[in-house]
Amino acid sequence: MQDHRMLIDAMPNGVILVDSAGTVEHCNHNAIALVDAPLVGRLWRDCVAEYFKPQADDWHEVSLHNSRRVKVDISAIPDQSGQLVVLTDLTETRRLQQKISHLQRLSSLGRMVASLAHQIRTPLSAALLYAQNLATPNLDHNRQQRFSDKLLSRLKSLEQQVNDMLLFAKSGDQQVLEPLSSATLIDSVVQSVSPYAQAKKVRLSVQNNADDAILKGNLTALSGAIQNLLTNAIDVTDKGQVVTVSTDYSANDWCCTVSDTGSGIPAEIQSQLFTPFVTSKPNGTGLGLAVVNTVVKAHQGQLNWQTEAGQGTEFSIRLPIEAVQSKPQEICYG
Repeated sequence: MQDHRMLIDAMPNGVILVDSAGTVEHCNHNAIALVDAPLVGRLWRDCVAEYFKPQADDWHEVSLHNSRRVKVDISAIPDQSGQLVVLTDLTETRRLQQKISHLQRLSSLGRMVASLAHQIRTPLSAALLYAQNLATPNLDHNRQQRFSDKLLSRLKSLEQQVNDMLLFAKSGDQQVLEPLSSATLIDSVVQSVSPYAQAKKVRLSVQNNADDAILKGNLTALSGAIQNLLTNAIDVTDKGQVVTVSTDYSANDWCCTVSDTGSGIPAEIQSQLFTPFVTSKPNGTGLGLAVVNTVVKAHQGQLNWQTEAGQGTEFSIRLPIEAVQSKPQEICYG
């Protein structure tokens, strides 16, 4: 036992020897320094209750009463009764990780702001030009209408970019999740997207085979994500063609699929499909798919996609199902 104690005292970690009765028999100076309290002679369970203060963000480590973070390993002592408790101080490691994470967020924010400024400059400059043209004296009605329409178009583009930016920023936050029916979600999406599809002269087909499925989600975030997928699909679909949104479910999952018959996703951007501000659209924000991906992850879901040049693209959102309220039924709009 004396050899054990010498070895314990020489170890760089905090090491505590607990006997068969659950009493701390010996500990090294590092253990005392970590806990910041005497341990020998006390019941180990009392020490845990007094000095270990688990926090909500603890994962593989535990917080102590003095705010230090430690990893705890407990093992039996071979050929003897009792246990060996090893405390590894991770406080500095976690502090450095948080600092690196903070610097990375600042770096990403800087790139995002620079890119957003570039994205906004073009429609803003165009809007200013059309506004100046509208102020031209003796402007005839046709030209006035044309400049007014173009001004409205540029302002709507700016509004969409701001909305995408806000949704992207909020989608990484903790969302308020509530029971949500598939029917309510899809109806919300269809009502929002139908006018856009009509304006583009694209038919919207909705095949809802999961009206009775109940999800646990955030209506605003999920509706915005599916609207992004549908808007993208409508943009790449020729007039008179069909964009389809369908839902289905199994015992554990709810699935929403959006498919189009467009030209497919360009190969050069496929590897960066969910990277903010990467887009193949001349007037795209590059935030739509980044928003979708972030929202789906926040709902513990999966986002899958497949594309074929000249044939179209399909995106599928798969989320955990919360409950089922009745037998499935299919409703089609188109």
